[in-house]
Amino acid sequence: MSDFTLATTSDGSFSLHESKLDELYHNRAGAFTEAMVTYVQPASQYFQERLTNGGSLRVLDSCFGLGYNSLALANHNQANERISAKVNLNIDAIEIDSSVLELVPQVVKQPCLRDLCALFESKAVNLADFNGGMIELPEIRFKVYVCDLRHFLQEAQCENAGYDIVFHDPFSPKKVPELWTIELFQHYHRLMADGGVILTYSTASAVRGALLELGFKVFRTTALGGKVGGTMAIKSSLDEVNIGHGDCILPLSNDELKRLATSSRVPYRDEKLNAPKEQILLRREVEQKALLNNSGAQQIFQVD
Repeated sequence: MSDFTLATTSDGSFSLHESKLDELYHNRAGAFTEAMVTYVQPASQYFQERLTNGGSLRVLDSCFGLGYNSLALANHNQANERISAKVNLNIDAIEIDSSVLELVPQVVKQPCLRDLCALFESKAVNLADFNGGMIELPEIRFKVYVCDLRHFLQEAQCENAGYDIVFHDPFSPKKVPELWTIELFQHYHRLMADGGVILTYSTASAVRGALLELGFKVFRTTALGGKVGGTMAIKSSLDEVNIGHGDCILPLSNDELKRLATSSRVPYRDEKLNAPKEQILLRREVEQKALLNNSGAQQIFQVD
C-alpha cells in the first residue's frame, strides 16, 4: 500500500506525494490540468465525431488513484450539454490502494469538477462507492475494482471489454517497470476496440518501443509544465488514422524518432505478469547490452 501525504499543485487541485517512491501522483502544474491536457483533450479531439453525433465510450482507467482522468472526462462531457445528452460513459477503474480511493469524494467536490459534482448531488450519488463499488447513472457508469492491474488484465475477457480509451497512469517506468511491460500493453491491445486509444503521460522510449512493436500507431500529446508531453497510441487495422481536428495530438519529433532507433527502445518484459521490479530492470539492461554488442552501433532499429 502507498505511503502518501497531501500536496497542492499549481492549479489549486490537490494531489498526493508517495513517500516510498518519492513521486508526486500528478504533474506539479496541476492534477486537474494534467488530466485535461494529457488525457481528456486528446481523447476529445480523437473522438470528436462520436462526441458530436452521439454514442458511447468505454474507458479503462488503469491506476485510477484519485480519479482525476476519468472524473475530468465525465466533467468535461457534463459541462457540454450537447455531449452529455448524447454520449454515455462506461468506465472501469482499477486501483490497488483503497486508502487512496477514500479521498476521491474530496476530489469530486473541488471547484474544477463542479459540473460533475452537481450531477452527483442531484442524483444523490453515494461517493463512498468510488472505493470498490459502482456508480450507475443514465449518462455515466463507474465500476471501481480494488485489485492489482496485472491480475485484472490477465482475467479480463474480450467479450466484456472493447475499450475505446485506456488511461494508463501508474508511477514512472523506472520506479514501477512491472506496470509498463510489453506483455501488459499486449493485454490492452487484446481488450481494446479497433480504433481505440491508449493515453499516458510517459514519453519513455521503452514504452513507445513496446507500443510500436505491438503495432500501435504512436503520437505525442501536448506538453505540460516542464515535461515534453505525453503519448497516445492507436490500435487500428488501417494504414492511416484520423486523429481529428485540433492541436492536442502531434507526430513524434525527429529527436523522438532518433531515440526510438536506439537500444533505448528495448521494452520492459514480463511474460507471466508476475516478475519483480529488479528482475524486469535487469533483463532489459542485459537485452540492451546484447543488442549493442551485436550491432556495434547505437542505431540498431529501423523506425517507420
